Amino acid sequence: MPDSPSSFLLPIPWEEFFTHAPLPMGVLARNGEDARFLQANAASAAQLGKDPSEVSGRSALELGIPHALVQGWLMSLDAVHQLGKPLDVRWQLSTNHGLRSFTSRILPLPDRGNSTLHFGFINQDWTGARDLSIDDAAERERLAGALASALAEESEAPLEQLLGLIGIVADEVGALADTDPTLELEECGRVLASAMLLARRAHLPIHDLREFLRPVAYSPGPVDASECMRSALRLVSSQVKRSCGIRTEILPATLVQADEPRLRHALARVLLETARGPGMAHARLGDLLVSMTREVSVLELVITRTDRCPVPQGDLGTCERLVREAGGLLRVESRVGSGFRVRIALPLVHLRG
Repeated sequence: MPDSPSSFLLPIPWEEFFTHAPLPMGVLARNGEDARFLQANAASAAQLGKDPSEVSGRSALELGIPHALVQGWLMSLDAVHQLGKPLDVRWQLSTNHGLRSFTSRILPLPDRGNSTLHFGFINQDWTGARDLSIDDAAERERLAGALASALAEESEAPLEQLLGLIGIVADEVGALADTDPTLELEECGRVLASAMLLARRAHLPIHDLREFLRPVAYSPGPVDASECMRSALRLVSSQVKRSCGIRTEILPATLVQADEPRLRHALARVLLETARGPGMAHARLGDLLVSMTREVSVLELVITRTDRCPVPQGDLGTCERLVREAGGLLRVESRVGSGFRVRIALPLVHLRG
């Protein structure tokens, strides 16, 4: 195993930091008797003026560590192990007392069979340290495996290149797991992977990604990957409104499993024609739409203008032609204020035939 650490970017919802220099104070290891962990744990205790035994074996809740932050770390462990080298990370958190920073080093796991995870770091701004023990290796393994599997299925990019997005979505995904106790961890991993890939392809700013995930994470009742996609469509409607002057509101639609390139591209072109935005906005929206409409067969839109001017029905002609070329139908359901409620149907049987 290489001794020299690799610099690694873990963006989180408030700020992004990146370090090139080794930061020796924080370590992550699964074996509590690992010498490197004990060394950092002892240093943490010394800084607190306490015996090492007083700061070990405490729960995240007792120590005030946000559950969502813990979730973000847990989901990245196996992928870090695959990299085979230490990673140095600097974080900055926004708290009630202002911005606080800490640094940590993630070490590849020395023993995949050990059932206890230990996480220690020294806070560089506070005169304190935290230590965390979690005795739930099976659940952690399932969640990490679900993430890796979903990413492998949906992206050709190396797994380590996608890990930087974990920090962005960690608290929303943590809330997602808390919202529905029956939610399968594999499903949670698929939702996370979908969010990461959509953000990567669309170059979404952090605050936009958080807005995309929040309705999914905090909605009552069971949540699945399809709901994640619906939320992404709602995000697109807000982007269209900001950049193009045309508001495209996505209503609940029928989602079915499909991976038809013609279907994806047709829907992307329909929405882009509807938006009638600048070329750059078209390119960004197109990347996002092609990646996320893979499950959509029936779509309902409300098309209005942000300046409250009526939308001429003739403006729908281009959209209708594109839908017809794809073997589908576009039907104006009703007038809605200054616009229309439109239903677009692209039958999968026709596309596959």
